[in-house]
Amino acid sequence: MLALIVGLLLAQVPAGPVWPAGAEPDSAVSDTVFYGGRLVCFLARTDEVVLLDSAWVRHGTMTVYGDSIHYDIKEQRLTATGDVLFVSDDLNVNGTLLRYDLDERKGMMRTARTEIESGFFQADEIWLVEENVINARRSLYTTCEKDHPHYAFHGRRAKLFMDDIVVVEPVVFRIFNIPVLAAPFWLVPVATRRTSGLVPFKFGQAAGLGWYARDLAYYWVINDYADATFYCDVMTKKGIQPRFQGIYIVNPYARGNVNASYINEWDTRTTRYGVNARHSSRFFLDTDLSAAVDVISDARYVPEYGEERIDRLKQETYTWAELTRRIGRAGRVTATAERRDLFLSHYRSTTLPGVAVSFGTRRLPLGLDLSPRLRFDRRLQQFADSTGADTARLETASGRAGAGLGTPDYELGPAGRLRAGWNTSLDAGRDWRNRVPDRDVRRLTNALDLSLTQSLPGGINTRQSVTADQRNDLTGGEPPETRYRGDLSADLTLYRIFPLTALGLDGMLHTVRPRLGVGYEPEVTAREYVGTPRLGEPRSARLSLFVDNGFQARTADSVPLKFDLGNAGLGTGYDLIERRLEPLRASLRTGVPHGRLPFSLGLDATAGFDFDSLDLSRDYRLTTSFGWEYLFGRRPLRVHWVDTTRHDPQRDWRVRLNLNHILLRDNNMLTGALSLYVPGWRFDLNSLGYNFTRGELTDYSVTVWKDLHCWEALVNIERLGSQWKYDFEFRIRQLQDIKVGKSTFRSFLPE
Repeated sequence: MLALIVGLLLAQVPAGPVWPAGAEPDSAVSDTVFYGGRLVCFLARTDEVVLLDSAWVRHGTMTVYGDSIHYDIKEQRLTATGDVLFVSDDLNVNGTLLRYDLDERKGMMRTARTEIESGFFQADEIWLVEENVINARRSLYTTCEKDHPHYAFHGRRAKLFMDDIVVVEPVVFRIFNIPVLAAPFWLVPVATRRTSGLVPFKFGQAAGLGWYARDLAYYWVINDYADATFYCDVMTKKGIQPRFQGIYIVNPYARGNVNASYINEWDTRTTRYGVNARHSSRFFLDTDLSAAVDVISDARYVPEYGEERIDRLKQETYTWAELTRRIGRAGRVTATAERRDLFLSHYRSTTLPGVAVSFGTRRLPLGLDLSPRLRFDRRLQQFADSTGADTARLETASGRAGAGLGTPDYELGPAGRLRAGWNTSLDAGRDWRNRVPDRDVRRLTNALDLSLTQSLPGGINTRQSVTADQRNDLTGGEPPETRYRGDLSADLTLYRIFPLTALGLDGMLHTVRPRLGVGYEPEVTAREYVGTPRLGEPRSARLSLFVDNGFQARTADSVPLKFDLGNAGLGTGYDLIERRLEPLRASLRTGVPHGRLPFSLGLDATAGFDFDSLDLSRDYRLTTSFGWEYLFGRRPLRVHWVDTTRHDPQRDWRVRLNLNHILLRDNNMLTGALSLYVPGWRFDLNSLGYNFTRGELTDYSVTVWKDLHCWEALVNIERLGSQWKYDFEFRIRQLQDIKVGKSTFRSFLPE
């Protein structure tokens, strides 16, 4: 009775800490137990406390809430009943009964429920065996928040590692409490971070595969820098196909990935395999390694077997590796090995080795930059007929020495700014055909470029340039070839601002850039090494004129924004030799972005006008795009537009329309897409179009999506020429790899 009176007196007083016997307060803060409730009863003889109505107990990072809590101070144990909530770090578990040992940090809860990642975990009974580790009996996992979930994974026994993984054995997948699939055990990742575990697989039936279970996989987190996935596809007609996928990223030292697969097909008795891998790493001594492998057993092998047909054919395979060694300031050496196979042309090319030496850039007197380089290649080319028998073999060994010479910009006062560049290379090699020496190759090439630019008052820029290209075949097999060219150009930039205030704008900037150019290339008299230009005999001479117009607008918002309205260009040329005006070329690119108006509009056009025929050139193109989106019943959030990103699919009606029109000389096509969002539904009309040239509709498809709470349903009807195809599936919204559809019942359904 005395304990009850004291409890009533303390009911309105915040509860204080309880110190273990024999311990000073300042030395046992970590063992402090706090508790409270609307009604607190002390049982002094037995060292017990009864907390009633909104009771709670806190010990370290653990807190228990309940309708009533019985706390045994001597044994450091508590029992909570009613609506119980257990909280520890990131763990929150609700239940009806909790027994917990504060010293051991272990306990048991009945009718438990907790939220993990994007789903819910429930169990008739759970045991807190250690911090953030739970053992469960008669448990289930689902992403449906209903008291009676639409689907769930049930397990007789389970172990839950919070923010890690759930291990269940055995596991039964139930829909509306009806068993659908079962497995002896399963691992379900429930972590926000990467974690190891089994991956949901696909189950179905296809004509060429039979009944199949695909992507049976285990995902293994090796460490913070690497992971691997082991796959297995089981197909009753094709066989069993193991696959492997690995990735590692250890920046800045190494990164890469590996994909491999293997199968011995039961129906064709053919062994097939494929390997695709890439690697790059930084070795010691300033050495970098890069490598790639992409090999398959045959051109028709695709590791991802299609349910209806092979989606793609491999045209080539290759293996390539490159090793680069930096040698201080002296430069770098690169060694390359490569093999490439083209299946359709029965061609194989092998490069081994290929060595390139770059000596870096050397600064010379007068500010000149010299860039010498060397390269050696040995290449083997093999050609075969349709049976695979070799019909030709070409082997080439070649070397190249080259150098580039660049100058800084020389300021020449009123004459402007001068820049010069020179590149030369010497190529030497020998070809063998079917292992018999065929020919020797020695070639010397030179390229010289001189340019002079001036910036004149009034925003006028001028440029003069002279280029010379020369190539000599030192074996005498081909005559020397030399070409010279000179160019003059000038451009001017003009600006004007227009006070445009419509459509929420505050001014428009118009920029005009006219450019005028003259190009001249003379005939050349061939000489033994360097040809002589005949300046009075033009090989080509051309006058060009182009005018570019740019338009930019500024908004009238409190914080003005600038955006491009478009660009328009017009240009032509005149052939001074033939005295003929070249076609007039015009281009236009403009658009109104979505945001300033409730729709978007884009226009991209190029065309040419031939003055000889007085007709458009054949390569004209006009592309028009239109987009409109409207959210019914939602008041505009800004002056000119509606923020459709705040669309609520459960309440709002929404429509989206996209149209595209392409006009060419031989093609006139209109295509479009329409999406209608109704609460709980979505209707899509995809790629519907009309070819005006052929007078026929394009292929298109219709998709219907239905919200089924934690599930979703999709139905797709597709038109391909004169054929119609359909598909449907039901899938879990949070676990979209778990689905039931046409592929599951293909044997019982028409195509």
